[in-house]
Amino acid sequence: MNVAMTKRLATVALPVVSGALAAAVAFLVPTVAMPASAAPVSATSTSNWAGYGLDGSGFTGVTGTFTVPVPLSSPSCLEETAVWVGVDGLDNRDLLQAGILESGFAISSYRSASYPPSAEIPGLVCSGQAAVYAWWEDLPSAPVRVALPVKVGDSVTVSIFKMSPGWWALAVHDLTDQQSFLLAQPYAGPQTSVEWVVEAPQIMGLFRDPVPFSAVHFRDLRAQGQARRLERFSLRSGPDFTSVPEQVASTPQLMREGFAVHLTVLRG
Repeated sequence: MNVAMTKRLATVALPVVSGALAAAVAFLVPTVAMPASAAPVSATSTSNWAGYGLDGSGFTGVTGTFTVPVPLSSPSCLEETAVWVGVDGLDNRDLLQAGILESGFAISSYRSASYPPSAEIPGLVCSGQAAVYAWWEDLPSAPVRVALPVKVGDSVTVSIFKMSPGWWALAVHDLTDQQSFLLAQPYAGPQTSVEWVVEAPQIMGLFRDPVPFSAVHFRDLRAQGQARRLERFSLRSGPDFTSVPEQVASTPQLMREGFAVHLTVLRG
């Protein structure tokens, strides 16, 4: 995620739909698993990603299902946790992604004097509540919030796939409430990776701590493309948090069994 200005030209969106049509569209991503010849697994320590990615070429679709995580405590001001599925971004600056965000809710101080002020950003106060919403993003543009109600504990499927040259579809489907957001978006990235990630996003250009969360379980993973390497990301957020995905031995195991991302709180 980033904080640049949002591109909206030539985007076609159906904000919220429901029923069998929405469910079908959400699962239109190609469901051919990666070839049985397992890509080698490598491990990377990052400042803000935890999960798995496939590096390769010719990726035309990716999907995954996860449960919106339960916050373990009231979030501090400006803590955020994003859970998303994406295309590109592993070895380049392009990234088409969609998912959900849990955000430590900060509001302008003039609206309420009943919450503690932010020590870092004058004029904001921290409500101690986690706001949850769906979003999508096409880097380098800013993330776009989606008019799709989501809540803690919901099962959500995110699907991204190429419809035709230059055009991609994004679908965020809430399996619990049977509602979906559908989007047709122009995209010209190199299609060299796909990812399933829990992220502590940058806020105002700085890496922040994630909202402390229960384990995030990814399942029903599918992708179409040629994979050369399976990448495992572990997150270390300063001295306070570490977020580590379960280890898998191969791409077929990842697709077959999924994985969980666990957060360890190191601060007292």
